Amino acid sequence: MNLSVLDAHKTADGIAVTLISESGLHELEGSVEEMARLATVMRQVSVLAPLHDGELVWLEEITVGSADVKLGLSAAGRTRVLIRRT
Repeated sequence: MNLSVLDAHKTADGIAVTLISESGLHELEGSVEEMARLATVMRQVSVLAPLHDGELVWLEEITVGSADVKLGLSAAGRTRVLIRRT
């Protein structure tokens, strides 16, 4: 799965980001610190994905506002994402 930033803008409480993946649009809103952590982990996962040919693995879970975002790797060297609303 590819996960890309489609739009981002400042809000009263932080940053709102619209992500796009194979499964559609995903809107997240969180603090600047939460978004910075998400961006860091997204970069790390995207670098590791082409090198990974093992089993499915979750690498990190980040809380962004009212959502928990899990990022990981699939067996086919692709990224995985799961967004759960709390």
